[in-house]
Amino acid sequence: MTIRIANVIEEGKLAGPQVRMVRVAAALRPRAETLIVMPRANSGPFREMCEAHGVPYRALPLTRITKEWRAALAYLLFSPWEVLRLAYLFRRERINLVHASGGSWQYKAVIAARLAGIPAVWHLNDTSTPGWVRRLFQLVQPLASGFIYTSHSVKAYYGQYLSGSRPFAFIPPPVDVSEYDPAAKYSGDEETIALFGDDLVIGTVGNVNPIKGLETLIRAATRLRGLGHAPHVVIVGPIFDRQRGYHRRLLALADELGLDRLHFMGARVDVRPLLARFNVYVCSSVSESWGMALWEAMAMACPVVSTDVGDVARHLRDGEAGFIVPVGDDAAMADRIAEMLDAPARRASMGLRAREAAIPFSPERIASETFALYARLLDK
Repeated sequence: MTIRIANVIEEGKLAGPQVRMVRVAAALRPRAETLIVMPRANSGPFREMCEAHGVPYRALPLTRITKEWRAALAYLLFSPWEVLRLAYLFRRERINLVHASGGSWQYKAVIAARLAGIPAVWHLNDTSTPGWVRRLFQLVQPLASGFIYTSHSVKAYYGQYLSGSRPFAFIPPPVDVSEYDPAAKYSGDEETIALFGDDLVIGTVGNVNPIKGLETLIRAATRLRGLGHAPHVVIVGPIFDRQRGYHRRLLALADELGLDRLHFMGARVDVRPLLARFNVYVCSSVSESWGMALWEAMAMACPVVSTDVGDVARHLRDGEAGFIVPVGDDAAMADRIAEMLDAPARRASMGLRAREAAIPFSPERIASETFALYARLLDK
């Protein structure tokens, strides 16, 4: 019998959690049929990805909390009605289990599942949240039937707020190494890549926001000049309105340090052409639960230098597929990047090991681990 899952997220922008939802939903078939529920706002690329993978979805008028007072007021006013609407949808679609994605602040699906009399698994994927989110999570978490933790660091972060013993699993996001193949040719960004010529390129992928620690990357790139290198520094990812101020501060820092080979590329539907051109991939994040972009880069055989965030150190042996440096340590980051740039043969060897490290996290394996937890919750 095929079970019916409603996988709900309250953020429509296409990012790591949304990509994970689609990939796992596609790999779960035919064991489970997943209905993805998302907000109407800002979800165009998310819907397109669902359609490309044949995953059914519903786009509802779900509000999300922001610092803007009008959005915050709408969130408070409409959240109760949105919870009721979700509960009605679960009953109408004969959902067997609700999967609440997106992190601890996305609680509506958990409450709606309880109202509909359906078990819910809460997918936690963050290690840094405001105090009010933690307090809200502590109030709502008894309603969840089980939990998925993206990494061990996530479980450690939320452990103090949990009551009772319930099923859980450590399930990282998937990376499809067949889609991220360094031997394939990918079209796109040809003009930009041509501008790099034969110069060295280091880069990163992710939304431009303070959690990504991009100041550390800029300072490390500046230090590289003293180590004999002046690579292009490429940052791929959208700059949302609420992060325009942060972007301006990064540009001012680069100008102050004299870093003139810094490129903010904006969002990309397909990052693979740029990943294929990177000589070294850099994760400078202050906090990450997992870092999907890092693993996609590794699948593309990019050797990596990463801050010690999430479970990176559990799966990436320092000095084999890349290097791990302390959070915020631009000097150590520069030294490790220079070490790679100085040794092309070693860099290539580390890239191959990086790809090998990514292979186990296939969508099929991640879907199987997810289904196993679903089955445990439904058997209770």
